[in-house]
Amino acid sequence: MTIIPPATVAATMNTELDGRSTSVFLVLSGPGGTGKSTLITKWRKADPDIGYIKNITTRARRAPDPASGVDDDDFFEFVSRRRFREMVEGGEFAQWVNPQPGYYSGTPRQPLLDAIAAGTDLLFDYTPQLYLNLRRAFPEQVVGVFVAPPSLAALRDRLTARSSEAGDKLQLKFNMGVQDLSYVDMHDYHVTNHDLEETLTVLREILRSEKHRLARNPELLRLYETMKDGRQMLFYYDPAGRRISDIDGSGS
Repeated sequence: MTIIPPATVAATMNTELDGRSTSVFLVLSGPGGTGKSTLITKWRKADPDIGYIKNITTRARRAPDPASGVDDDDFFEFVSRRRFREMVEGGEFAQWVNPQPGYYSGTPRQPLLDAIAAGTDLLFDYTPQLYLNLRRAFPEQVVGVFVAPPSLAALRDRLTARSSEAGDKLQLKFNMGVQDLSYVDMHDYHVTNHDLEETLTVLREILRSEKHRLARNPELLRLYETMKDGRQMLFYYDPAGRRISDIDGSGS
Protein backbone atom coordinates (compact mmCIF):
# COMPACT_ATOMS: atom_id res chain seq x y z
CA MET A 1 0.00 0.00 0.00
CA THR A 2 1.27 3.43 -0.90
CA ILE A 3 0.92 6.05 1.80
CA ILE A 4 -0.31 9.37 0.44
CA PRO A 5 0.76 12.30 2.64
CA PRO A 6 -1.94 14.82 3.56
CA ALA A 7 -1.65 18.08 1.66
CA THR A 8 -0.40 19.90 4.77
CA VAL A 9 2.81 17.83 4.91
CA ALA A 10 3.32 16.77 1.29
CA ALA A 11 5.87 19.48 0.63
CA THR A 12 7.86 18.84 3.80
CA MET A 13 8.07 15.04 3.83
CA ASN A 14 11.85 15.05 3.41
CA THR A 15 12.53 18.07 5.60
CA GLU A 16 14.72 17.22 8.61
CA LEU A 17 13.01 17.90 11.93
CA ASP A 18 16.15 18.96 13.79
CA GLY A 19 15.95 22.72 13.56
CA ARG A 20 18.64 25.03 14.92
CA SER A 21 18.53 26.22 18.50
CA THR A 22 19.36 29.82 19.30
CA SER A 23 22.30 30.70 21.55
CA VAL A 24 22.08 30.07 25.28
CA PHE A 25 23.84 32.46 27.65
CA LEU A 26 24.25 30.23 30.72
CA VAL A 27 24.99 32.46 33.70
CA LEU A 28 26.54 30.91 36.80
CA SER A 29 25.36 33.39 39.40
CA GLY A 30 25.86 33.63 43.12
CA PRO A 31 28.26 34.80 45.82
CA GLY A 32 31.98 34.96 45.26
CA GLY A 33 33.69 31.86 46.65
CA THR A 34 31.13 29.27 45.49
CA GLY A 35 33.41 27.85 42.78
CA LYS A 36 31.87 29.48 39.69
CA SER A 37 35.20 30.43 38.09
CA THR A 38 36.66 27.00 38.78
CA LEU A 39 33.62 25.32 37.22
CA ILE A 40 33.89 27.47 34.09
CA THR A 41 37.64 26.80 33.83
CA LYS A 42 37.07 23.04 33.97
CA TRP A 43 34.15 23.22 31.52
CA ARG A 44 36.09 25.22 28.94
CA LYS A 45 39.02 22.81 29.11
CA ALA A 46 36.68 19.86 28.53
CA ASP A 47 34.66 21.64 25.80
CA PRO A 48 36.69 24.24 23.88
CA ASP A 49 33.72 25.04 21.62
CA ILE A 50 31.74 26.71 24.39
CA GLY A 51 32.27 30.45 24.50
CA TYR A 52 33.27 32.88 27.21
CA ILE A 53 33.37 36.68 27.01
CA LYS A 54 35.81 38.38 29.35
CA ASN A 55 34.49 41.12 31.60
CA ILE A 56 36.09 44.55 31.42
CA THR A 57 37.15 45.70 34.89
CA THR A 58 38.99 48.49 36.66
CA ARG A 59 40.03 46.43 39.68
CA ALA A 60 43.58 45.27 40.27
CA ARG A 61 44.71 41.94 38.84
CA ARG A 62 44.91 39.10 41.36
CA ALA A 63 47.63 36.47 41.39
CA PRO A 64 46.54 33.05 40.05
CA ASP A 65 44.87 30.88 42.69
CA PRO A 66 47.34 28.05 43.51
CA ALA A 67 44.54 25.73 44.67
CA SER A 68 42.04 26.01 41.81
CA GLY A 69 44.34 27.26 39.05
CA VAL A 70 41.92 30.12 38.28
CA ASP A 71 43.78 32.94 36.55
CA ASP A 72 42.32 36.46 36.34
CA ASP A 73 43.66 36.86 32.81
CA ASP A 74 41.27 34.13 31.64
CA PHE A 75 38.25 36.04 32.95
CA PHE A 76 38.99 39.78 32.77
CA GLU A 77 40.42 42.52 30.66
CA PHE A 78 41.87 45.28 32.83
CA VAL A 79 41.42 48.92 31.92
CA SER A 80 41.77 52.31 33.58
CA ARG A 81 38.74 54.08 35.03
CA ARG A 82 39.10 56.72 32.31
CA ARG A 83 38.91 54.06 29.59
CA PHE A 84 35.95 52.40 31.34
CA ARG A 85 34.07 55.70 31.38
CA GLU A 86 34.75 56.14 27.66
CA MET A 87 33.25 52.71 27.01
CA VAL A 88 30.16 53.50 29.12
CA GLU A 89 29.62 56.79 27.33
CA GLY A 90 30.09 55.05 23.98
CA GLY A 91 27.38 52.48 24.76
CA GLU A 92 29.84 49.60 24.45
CA PHE A 93 28.51 47.62 27.42
CA ALA A 94 25.55 45.23 27.56
CA GLN A 95 25.66 45.80 31.31
CA TRP A 96 28.03 47.36 33.84
CA VAL A 97 28.08 47.64 37.62
CA ASN A 98 29.81 49.50 40.44
CA PRO A 99 29.81 46.93 43.29
CA GLN A 100 32.38 48.72 45.45
CA PRO A 101 33.83 52.25 45.57
CA GLY A 102 36.30 52.67 42.73
CA TYR A 103 35.57 49.22 41.26
CA TYR A 104 33.71 48.98 37.95
CA SER A 105 33.01 45.95 35.83
CA GLY A 106 31.07 45.40 32.59
CA THR A 107 30.32 43.02 29.74
CA PRO A 108 31.04 44.23 26.18
CA ARG A 109 27.96 44.11 23.93
CA GLN A 110 29.40 43.35 20.50
CA PRO A 111 30.86 39.89 21.30
CA LEU A 112 27.42 38.86 22.59
CA LEU A 113 25.77 39.95 19.35
CA ASP A 114 28.45 38.06 17.41
CA ALA A 115 27.74 34.91 19.46
CA ILE A 116 24.02 35.14 18.71
CA ALA A 117 24.71 35.54 14.98
CA ALA A 118 26.97 32.46 15.04
CA GLY A 119 24.65 30.40 17.28
CA THR A 120 27.39 30.04 19.91
CA ASP A 121 26.59 29.22 23.54
CA LEU A 122 28.31 31.33 26.22
CA LEU A 123 29.17 30.87 29.89
CA PHE A 124 29.21 33.69 32.43
CA ASP A 125 30.58 33.99 35.97
CA TYR A 126 28.39 36.63 37.62
CA THR A 127 26.89 37.94 40.81
CA PRO A 128 23.06 38.19 40.76
CA GLN A 129 23.33 41.92 40.02
CA LEU A 130 25.21 41.30 36.77
CA TYR A 131 22.97 38.35 35.89
CA LEU A 132 19.79 40.40 36.23
CA ASN A 133 21.26 43.22 34.16
CA LEU A 134 22.25 40.80 31.40
CA ARG A 135 18.85 39.08 31.48
CA ARG A 136 17.19 42.46 30.95
CA ALA A 137 19.44 43.10 27.94
CA PHE A 138 19.15 39.58 26.41
CA PRO A 139 15.98 37.97 27.81
CA GLU A 140 15.69 35.35 25.06
CA GLN A 141 19.22 34.01 25.55
CA VAL A 142 19.95 34.27 29.29
CA VAL A 143 19.45 31.31 31.64
CA GLY A 144 20.36 31.88 35.31
CA VAL A 145 21.79 29.16 37.55
CA PHE A 146 22.29 30.14 41.18
CA VAL A 147 25.42 28.33 42.39
CA ALA A 148 25.22 28.01 46.17
CA PRO A 149 27.82 26.91 48.73
CA PRO A 150 26.99 23.90 50.94
CA SER A 151 26.48 26.34 53.82
CA LEU A 152 27.32 29.91 54.77
CA ALA A 153 30.02 28.55 57.05
CA ALA A 154 31.54 26.82 54.01
CA LEU A 155 31.35 30.09 52.09
CA ARG A 156 33.16 31.89 54.93
CA ASP A 157 35.86 29.23 54.95
CA ARG A 158 36.32 29.29 51.18
CA LEU A 159 36.65 33.08 51.08
CA THR A 160 39.19 32.97 53.88
CA ALA A 161 41.20 30.17 52.27
CA ARG A 162 41.56 31.76 48.84
CA SER A 163 43.43 34.78 50.32
CA SER A 164 42.31 37.21 47.60
CA GLU A 165 40.78 39.50 50.23
CA ALA A 166 41.69 40.22 53.84
CA GLY A 167 40.48 42.32 56.75
CA ASP A 168 37.64 44.71 55.95
CA LYS A 169 37.61 43.63 52.29
CA LEU A 170 37.08 40.00 53.33
CA GLN A 171 34.20 41.00 55.59
CA LEU A 172 32.71 43.11 52.78
CA LYS A 173 32.96 40.18 50.36
CA PHE A 174 31.13 37.89 52.78
CA ASN A 175 28.42 40.48 53.45
CA MET A 176 27.91 40.92 49.70
CA GLY A 177 27.55 37.15 49.37
CA VAL A 178 24.85 37.08 52.04
CA GLN A 179 22.96 39.83 50.19
CA ASP A 180 23.22 37.80 46.97
CA LEU A 181 21.01 35.16 48.59
CA SER A 182 18.08 37.58 48.42
CA TYR A 183 17.89 37.08 44.65
CA VAL A 184 17.82 33.27 44.47
CA ASP A 185 14.16 33.24 43.38
CA MET A 186 14.97 35.30 40.28
CA HIS A 187 17.03 32.46 38.80
CA ASP A 188 15.89 29.55 36.64
CA TYR A 189 17.89 26.83 38.42
CA HIS A 190 19.61 26.22 41.76
CA VAL A 191 22.71 24.04 42.21
CA THR A 192 24.55 23.48 45.49
CA ASN A 193 28.24 23.01 44.78
CA HIS A 194 29.28 20.14 47.06
CA ASP A 195 31.55 18.53 44.47
CA LEU A 196 33.00 20.21 41.38
CA GLU A 197 32.66 17.22 39.04
CA GLU A 198 29.10 16.48 40.13
CA THR A 199 28.10 20.14 39.81
CA LEU A 200 29.69 20.39 36.37
CA THR A 201 27.69 17.36 35.23
CA VAL A 202 24.46 19.02 36.39
CA LEU A 203 25.35 22.29 34.64
CA ARG A 204 26.04 20.51 31.35
CA GLU A 205 22.70 18.73 31.63
CA ILE A 206 20.96 22.08 32.18
CA LEU A 207 22.55 23.49 29.03
CA ARG A 208 21.62 20.37 27.06
CA SER A 209 18.01 20.65 28.20
CA GLU A 210 17.84 24.35 27.37
CA LYS A 211 19.10 23.64 23.85
CA HIS A 212 16.02 21.43 23.34
CA ARG A 213 13.53 23.99 24.62
CA LEU A 214 11.06 24.60 21.78
CA ALA A 215 11.00 28.33 22.36
CA ARG A 216 14.71 28.42 21.42
CA ASN A 217 14.01 26.83 18.04
CA PRO A 218 11.86 29.28 16.06
CA GLU A 219 12.75 27.68 12.71
CA LEU A 220 11.40 24.33 13.88
CA LEU A 221 8.25 25.94 15.28
CA ARG A 222 7.62 27.68 11.97
CA LEU A 223 8.05 24.37 10.14
CA TYR A 224 5.53 22.60 12.35
CA GLU A 225 3.14 25.51 11.91
CA THR A 226 3.01 24.79 8.17
CA MET A 227 1.94 21.21 8.95
CA LYS A 228 -1.13 22.16 10.96
CA ASP A 229 -4.62 21.57 9.64
CA GLY A 230 -6.73 24.36 11.05
CA ARG A 231 -9.87 22.26 10.76
CA GLN A 232 -8.64 19.72 13.32
CA MET A 233 -9.82 20.04 16.88
CA LEU A 234 -9.27 18.33 20.22
CA PHE A 235 -12.35 16.74 21.79
CA TYR A 236 -12.96 15.94 25.41
CA TYR A 237 -16.50 17.15 26.20
CA ASP A 238 -19.09 14.35 26.40
CA PRO A 239 -21.97 15.93 28.33
CA ALA A 240 -24.48 13.29 27.17
CA GLY A 241 -22.22 10.39 28.04
CA ARG A 242 -22.53 8.99 24.49
CA ARG A 243 -19.01 9.07 23.10
CA ILE A 244 -18.13 5.48 24.03
CA SER A 245 -21.50 3.93 23.18
CA ASP A 246 -21.54 5.67 19.82
CA ILE A 247 -18.30 3.98 18.75
CA ASP A 248 -20.12 0.92 17.35
CA GLY A 249 -23.42 2.67 16.66
CA SER A 250 -25.34 0.68 19.29
CA GLY A 251 -26.24 3.76 21.31
CA SER A 252 -26.29 1.80 24.57
